[in-house]
Amino acid sequence: MRRAARILLLVAGCVLASATAAPAAASDTGPDSSFRNPVIPETAAGDDTPDPWIFRHAGRYWLTYTTAGHVEVRNARTLDGLASATPKTLWPPAGQPEPADRCCQVWAPEIHRLNGPNGPRWYVYYSATSDAEGYTHGMYVLESTGSSPAGPYVFKGRLAVPQPYAIDATVGEIRGRLYLLYAGGVSFTPTSILIAPLANPWTVAGAPVEVSRPTLSWETSFFAINEGPELLLHGGKVNVIYSASWCGSGDYALGRATVPQRADLLDPATWAGAKSPTPVFAGARSRGVYGPGHGSFFTSPDGRESWSVYHATEEKKGCFTGGLRTTRAQRFTWNADGTPDFGTPVSLSTDIAAPGGDATIAVQAESAKAVRAASTRSEVVTDRRLFGYHGVALTPTGGAHALATMTVRVPRAGRYDVRLRVLAQPTAGTVTLRGPHGKPVNRNAVRATARAVDLDLGAFRLDAGRNALRLNGTKAITVDQVRLQVAR
Repeated sequence: MRRAARILLLVAGCVLASATAAPAAASDTGPDSSFRNPVIPETAAGDDTPDPWIFRHAGRYWLTYTTAGHVEVRNARTLDGLASATPKTLWPPAGQPEPADRCCQVWAPEIHRLNGPNGPRWYVYYSATSDAEGYTHGMYVLESTGSSPAGPYVFKGRLAVPQPYAIDATVGEIRGRLYLLYAGGVSFTPTSILIAPLANPWTVAGAPVEVSRPTLSWETSFFAINEGPELLLHGGKVNVIYSASWCGSGDYALGRATVPQRADLLDPATWAGAKSPTPVFAGARSRGVYGPGHGSFFTSPDGRESWSVYHATEEKKGCFTGGLRTTRAQRFTWNADGTPDFGTPVSLSTDIAAPGGDATIAVQAESAKAVRAASTRSEVVTDRRLFGYHGVALTPTGGAHALATMTVRVPRAGRYDVRLRVLAQPTAGTVTLRGPHGKPVNRNAVRATARAVDLDLGAFRLDAGRNALRLNGTKAITVDQVRLQVAR
């Protein structure tokens, strides 16, 4: 149910997000600071990134997600820098295979910083099953031995709950008490959202109570499923955000159950009537977005904006039928009653204002307003390894090997770190970028296998307002995006 079919598309292409296009959401960083979904397109291995969990720590974004048989994390200074960040395997340790009862179908890892018996530690929660599976799953906990979310970790145990199928563990502290939320049932359907108290980060301290059961029509498309719970606390309210229906139906959507923080969360009566009768975040057919669900939430670097992270596909039938579930993000707001307003999923062709304080300046290669190709042989291409899944294939012309001129608008003069995202491959050759000041910078785009990479071009001095960045190359190359960040 969880893993989408693996899709390997070898179409060339890379994308650059137009900094001049209208942003999908307002941001104090202004329209020059932008990115384009998906935050993580297809991975270098050709996999998708369902169940994304993003949090911020030490001035960086950290991301983990469902993989085939392990837990991994990546981190980056900027949100769209996660796409090119190198994943680090957190578990199992190198050379230490997992026991047979939790070896496989490792789903929905989350990383939380909690106070444990040994003081503040990082805890990883994930679901796994045996090689035989049989629609049973358990939830497991790891504890860091140090102060970094990158580990190392030690195994702490299995969360003891009565359901034979238990997945998607998340935790939260409410009024000084630690709670576990998860999805559970006799099998993969039907599954309900449950809450239980924790004595410590890995020990359940009481019987679970049902928060939500799939009873509404939008929760039972193909299969009756409630899963992927997440907590949002705001305005004196506890909002349990969960995913409903089968992801392979294309109708996967987010639901919400809301109760006062002062309520007894372990009293079944508390949750009676708490559920929203309609989805709070659903697919947008007109925008080509289907099955948005199971993600996470973070606050912008400036502390002033709330952001939702989720996976979705462009395929009407969702996962398992060709739908690649990729990580996406967009800003959301709050209603006066303490509930979130998630809005509508944005399309992959929409430039989104970067989180406040992120200040990513990005230009998409397929933007005619921002990129002027030197050759009429340039063409827009589609590739799932690229932001927005589109880029431009450029062919050099003349003795100067001109490829394109990219116009980038920056808010103030200064030095900017510049990265050029291209589709590297054995025949990519060398690319050269020349800014308005200083010497051109050359980078080799040749790689043994075709994959999207960031070429670090170093720091360029740019003027306030519009700047022309001229790209030359010895061979035809597909360009995805140019991205700028104020140099440190």
